[in-house]
Amino acid sequence: MEEVYEFIKDSGCFFIATVDGDKPKVRPFGAINIFENKLYIQTGKRKKVSEQMQSNPNIEICAL
Repeated sequence: MEEVYEFIKDSGCFFIATVDGDKPKVRPFGAINIFENKLYIQTGKRKKVSEQMQSNPNIEICAL
């Protein structure tokens, strides 16, 4: 997990893909942390992306 975290962190900006109804949504992110060997993405609880991740936790992360 640490290796994955370092790779994503070093990329600076990474992208999260979520599902909004029946449509994909992709947006850039910059904040990620590791806690108890799990990755945590930081976003506002009231943001649409947070609602999408709660209703459908199947997301994808893209980092270069």
